[in-house]
Amino acid sequence: MVELFSDSVVQWPCDALAVGVYEHGKPQDALETIHREWWTRVQRVLEEGWLRGKAGEFLMLPLADATSGPSRLLLMGLGKEDAITPLTLEHTGARLIKTAQNHGITKLGCLIALDRHNGIPPGRCVQHLAQGAWNGSYRFDRFKSKKNDSDEGSRQGVTLELAVRKAKKDRISRKLERLRHIRDGQFLARDLGNMPGNLLTPEMMATRARQLTEDFPIQVTVWNEKDLKKNRMNGILAVGQGSVNPPRLIIMEYRQGGERPLLAVVGKAITFDSGGISLKPGAKMEEMKFDMAGGAAVMGFIQAIAAMNLKVNVIGLIPAAENLPSGHAQRPGDIIETASGQWVEVINTDAEGRLVLADALHHAQSFAPDMIIDLATLTGACVVALGSEASGLMGYNKKLLRKLERIGRRVGEKLWPLPLFPGYQDLLKSPVADMKNVGGRDAGAITGGCFLSRFVDREIPWAHIDIAGTAWDMSGKKPSQPKGATGVGVRLLCRFAEKELC
Repeated sequence: MVELFSDSVVQWPCDALAVGVYEHGKPQDALETIHREWWTRVQRVLEEGWLRGKAGEFLMLPLADATSGPSRLLLMGLGKEDAITPLTLEHTGARLIKTAQNHGITKLGCLIALDRHNGIPPGRCVQHLAQGAWNGSYRFDRFKSKKNDSDEGSRQGVTLELAVRKAKKDRISRKLERLRHIRDGQFLARDLGNMPGNLLTPEMMATRARQLTEDFPIQVTVWNEKDLKKNRMNGILAVGQGSVNPPRLIIMEYRQGGERPLLAVVGKAITFDSGGISLKPGAKMEEMKFDMAGGAAVMGFIQAIAAMNLKVNVIGLIPAAENLPSGHAQRPGDIIETASGQWVEVINTDAEGRLVLADALHHAQSFAPDMIIDLATLTGACVVALGSEASGLMGYNKKLLRKLERIGRRVGEKLWPLPLFPGYQDLLKSPVADMKNVGGRDAGAITGGCFLSRFVDREIPWAHIDIAGTAWDMSGKKPSQPKGATGVGVRLLCRFAEKELC
């Protein structure tokens, strides 16, 4: 839990008080103005070398003379003062929660957001610390029937109270409430991503979308196999035909913006991707439950903007299918006609995401959107190119791409542009159809974007975001990111909607 505090810090009814310390032993300025004796004591401890201030370092300092205020100071390393970023603060928020849990602290006060850190104003510091605390506390443990003290998900709850200036408390509280809604949308995306394929089929994902209509002004339409056949969506049907769990197209509409622009967001949702007949290697195949992260982001995004009651217009399309090999599965060499009327030669059944997106992107245009954004765990080639630091960004409308790239930096979901030069399109040429579904090993992420570009009218601003490297993280190395789905895309889209659609 995250709360705000603006009363006397000396009498703060908390178990411990967190103070930021920069690398090379400099405590944050706010401590000196609040309590000179504490400042002097901290300075002495730092001069004696008990703490260097490196990011992640901490020191618990007892306050023997404490009466009604905190009984301990938690000195938390922030790293180099000129290197602090929003992500640094998010990691700090997560570390504060973990440290409090490990030391039996149930209410932790925090002075860190009282100062401006490397140009980041206090209001934004609050938001990043809160985001990190929430993200670091997230656990997906619903299938653990027994828990013990060593289970991270069973640790005691911690309330992180962030000190803010009294004059700014109301304004920051409103921003924090907005951030809570975005957090809930991100957590929905994480929950969906972490669900195993046997418990999140295309129909189950559609059911989860329908449930949102009970609490929010969202309209949901789900197309089954009959509807998909009627609308010639053979890309979606071909990918799902090898599974006993049939595909679905989930259409979500949130229209609260009157005459404002309409944004269409499309998210790939392969609830499990074995590769089909072009079977993937067995190692780490269990991670292919995350291949629906694009669709999860779309659902989380629409829930978040509805909870915030944003006055915007958004259409979300989630083509959901399960890609499995069987006697009914599509084969390499098959030729399918997509909803747009273009024919595709299937060279590799593991390049299935672009087939379902082709039909969804084509259908998105029937709503006459002012812009289209798609998110997809599309290519392993994007992971090779960018790793887990950034998602790939492609499209032809430079203005839209620049806006997304700038917003991505602001919210901590970095995007890196990749070119769609005309020459790359030649790699998709087929001798027997309009195109192949893969262009070979070279420029794999880019040819994936080139393929999708053929299903969007060039007059419509469109952006493709390849989240293959950022949709999940099993390293456990990031304090604010527990192992599993990241919910990437939700914060980006929410910020974009607030800035560009309201």
